[in-house]
Amino acid sequence: MLRKYAEIVSRLRWLIIVLWIAAVAAVLLFLPKLQDVVSHQSQTYLPNNAQSVIAGNLANQIDTKHQAQSTVVIAINNPTGLTQTDKQYLTDRMNTLNNNQSHYHVTYVEDAANSPSSVSSKFISKDNTTEIAMVGLSQGITDPNMKSTLQNLYGSFSNSPAGAKVYFTGDVPIQEDEILVSQQATQKTAVVTVILVLAILLIVFRSILAPLLTLIAIGLSYLVSSGVVAWAAEHGLPVSTFTQTFLIAILMGAGTDYTMIMMNRFREELTRSHDRQEALTKALQGVSKTVMFSALTVLVSFAVLYFARFGLYRSAVGVSIGIFITLITCLTLVPALMSVLGRALYWPQHPKPGSEHRPSRIWGFTGTVSTKHPWITLLILAVVLTPIALLFSNDRTFNPMIDIPNSASVSGFNVVAKAFGEGQAMPTTVVVQTSANLRTPNGMATINQISRTLAAVPGVQEVDSATQPVGKVIQGFQLAYQNDQASAGLKQVASGLSTLSSNLNSSTGKGGTSRISKLQSGSAQVTSGITGIANGASKLASNSNQLASGAEGLSQGISKVSSGVSSLSSGASQIATSDEQLAGAASTLANAIAAWAKQHPSAAQSPSWQQIQQLATQLSQGTQKTAQATGQLAAGAKQTASAMPSLQGGASKLAGGAKQFSQGASQLASGANQLAPGSQQITHGIAALNAAMGTEVSGLGKAASGASQMETGVTKVQNFLHQSRLASDPGFYIPQSTLNTNNELKQAMDSYISSNGHIAKFSVILNSNPYSMTAINTMTPLQRAAQTALASSPIGHGSVYIGGTTGIQANMNELSSQDFVRTMAIVFIAIFILLALMLRSILTPLFTLLSLAATYFVTMGIIQNIAVHLLHHAGVAWAVPFFGFLLLVALGVDYSIFLTSRFDEEYRAGYGPITAIRRAMRTMGNVVFSAALIMAGTFGSMTITNMSTLVEIGMAIVIGLFLYTFVLLAFFTPAVIGIIGRAHAWPFIRVTDDDDRNGRDLVSGQKSGPDDEGGTAGPRSLKTT
Repeated sequence: MLRKYAEIVSRLRWLIIVLWIAAVAAVLLFLPKLQDVVSHQSQTYLPNNAQSVIAGNLANQIDTKHQAQSTVVIAINNPTGLTQTDKQYLTDRMNTLNNNQSHYHVTYVEDAANSPSSVSSKFISKDNTTEIAMVGLSQGITDPNMKSTLQNLYGSFSNSPAGAKVYFTGDVPIQEDEILVSQQATQKTAVVTVILVLAILLIVFRSILAPLLTLIAIGLSYLVSSGVVAWAAEHGLPVSTFTQTFLIAILMGAGTDYTMIMMNRFREELTRSHDRQEALTKALQGVSKTVMFSALTVLVSFAVLYFARFGLYRSAVGVSIGIFITLITCLTLVPALMSVLGRALYWPQHPKPGSEHRPSRIWGFTGTVSTKHPWITLLILAVVLTPIALLFSNDRTFNPMIDIPNSASVSGFNVVAKAFGEGQAMPTTVVVQTSANLRTPNGMATINQISRTLAAVPGVQEVDSATQPVGKVIQGFQLAYQNDQASAGLKQVASGLSTLSSNLNSSTGKGGTSRISKLQSGSAQVTSGITGIANGASKLASNSNQLASGAEGLSQGISKVSSGVSSLSSGASQIATSDEQLAGAASTLANAIAAWAKQHPSAAQSPSWQQIQQLATQLSQGTQKTAQATGQLAAGAKQTASAMPSLQGGASKLAGGAKQFSQGASQLASGANQLAPGSQQITHGIAALNAAMGTEVSGLGKAASGASQMETGVTKVQNFLHQSRLASDPGFYIPQSTLNTNNELKQAMDSYISSNGHIAKFSVILNSNPYSMTAINTMTPLQRAAQTALASSPIGHGSVYIGGTTGIQANMNELSSQDFVRTMAIVFIAIFILLALMLRSILTPLFTLLSLAATYFVTMGIIQNIAVHLLHHAGVAWAVPFFGFLLLVALGVDYSIFLTSRFDEEYRAGYGPITAIRRAMRTMGNVVFSAALIMAGTFGSMTITNMSTLVEIGMAIVIGLFLYTFVLLAFFTPAVIGIIGRAHAWPFIRVTDDDDRNGRDLVSGQKSGPDDEGGTAGPRSLKTT
């Protein structure tokens, strides 16, 4: 079949060349450029169900007036301190953007001058060297016009004040700079790759036309491939900045390898035949299968990435399209050109029949040593390589700024980070979604609780939310603050109650029973004027009733009690007045009797008269004492009346005492009326009065005691409220009425809570670089803290999502790690199946994949130490482990196929396994070295790009290919063949009985015939099972 194919290619060689030229022309005319598509193709590396993607979608439902497809942070910096001119310059430019939103594609602006005073301080650094502003754009990073929009935006900030400089940073400027630098790196890589490949091919072929033909064929292949990939990308194929870079490197490397293999075999066949057609046929028969399977391993390795979940991994699928087109090129255009040029292809050299291909001395030596001492060889390899492989860990960096350290956007980020902290420019977004309404008192209390919990997570600098829009909670709505204010009010209440209690105690002291006892003693001598006392007592009873009535009607107003006490004071005053009149009259009567006795001495000697005179004297003395006592009583009643305003708090207890006082006053009136028959009843009445006044004193004492108890209780409450301000959880409460009327609260809620109240966001500013592993490792504690706070909040249910720059990086870290293992397994399985079909063996694919895996881990151990200790990075760039694995396995297996295919060819030609592997290594050594050198050169060109990710990938491929070709293929593969012998073909091919006797034991692999010593054995009979 291959002979027929070679004849067709030879016969239609000119048509094939014309068709390829036409295909290239059509691609250039009608298909898009890959560079343009990559610049603005969506680079959504995460699936729609990723946490950060959900968080971003939910956050977009908040503050719809400030919606934007992307944002830019603008910073003005003056190292000596911002002047008023600097600040006014920024304000004027921001106003210009705001007033011309459609021209600049701006949806909103946020700066200090146009923000409420409560939040304006957030835009100016504490050292006053930097002020920032935020601009929302209506275009996303994938918009074809984004580049011109940014240039227009940058241009509006020209002519900055002397000493000040304006910077633009944030996700969009950094990504745009990254794309720009990546494209420049790709162009630089392409130029260097062409030069390197040309130089290597000139050395290998020592010819001019062969290298030129190779470059022309691969160049045409790349042009067609890039156009087809760009077209596919416009129809949904994932692409990234890596797509174009890898497409150039792999097509130039692998395509050159395949072309070189074919040309090298064609030159070899020309040395055996004078016929060009025959040489081409033999060459295609010898290497077409090898080239096809080699290309298929690369193609499948990249094609299976379509089943990856991580978008960046899937973006490498386009390489499989390029490999397929390159394979078509190698099987059509390259044979057609070889058929046209023939021996002239190798001018100025001309391959002649009988000339031999120079064998590889290096692989000849390693093959001999490894097959003679296979176990020692494997042991040495394990001892040397295992410690290096163990150096590889999962330390990676997701910081894209290490790829563009000298770009303007990174300089701007560094300025903002120095002035505000690294997390200020790109804060993390925590989003809470719940079925409850967050625009309620309970909702705001929940938001406050989550805010406080997030702020306590290590690594968090500040949390902005609806309850703390500037990173600090609104103090007036904290329960601790409210309790402290209530405590101050209750302290004044306690002071008033203390005064009331003091006044009541004072009243009981001045109206005590001691004074009534004196009245009782004096009234015993009262025998006349009792009518005045009775009248006064009646009035006292009447007024006492008024007091009781007023006390019972306290609910109608304390003024009535005051009125009753005033009446009581008036009645007591009337008694005192009557007593004074009575005392005066008694004194006059006594004086008159004494004067009459002087005028009538004889009559005065009468016993009856002396009795009357003695009674009059006693009456005068008694009435004087009564007048003094009632005067004191009146004074006490007057003081009681003056103290009544303080009795309001204890009036309920006073009511009972006032009622008893009324009863006592009635008894006093009754007793006074009973005095009319005689002086003995006066004594009884005064005694009753004494008892009644004791009841009054008891009532006032109870009122004083009640007021004192109230003071004690209020003081305890006041102390508790005052101490609550020191609690670890100060609480939070906003009345619904305040939520409805407070304009500042409304603005805060609109900025952080959705209009339906079911979504809230929290802007979390971290202490560390948002791209660092330190920040990424903070995401899990943040989510746990928010979930815990939500579960214990007044609302108690809902979902928490983490977004923002660091949230995206954390999801990329998690998903890329998971997909890496999954994709590695898929690639290994696919390559194993291809190798098993090609080599018709199980064991050979197994030890081939084992050698590739060892190469990968040893290489990454070396690269990681270079990145950390020489380049001073936190770890290898996050994409390096995956693409390093993919490229080393997909490309390295080609060289294994080159060797094992030739080994199989030699083995089928009749040589024993050891002789076959030695011959294959001597024959293919220089070819593999040349192919590996070309591939290493194409990827080595990445090291001059200054992009850390490409530099590390380039170094990984160079180091890995060196290890594989000069160590694993050179020592490991022949050593394994030396151990397993003919079992390498198990189970698809078994050896016949004659083969068993003359060859190598199938299991032990011990030599049993001269063919393994380098001699030539006769043809063997091989049977396919």
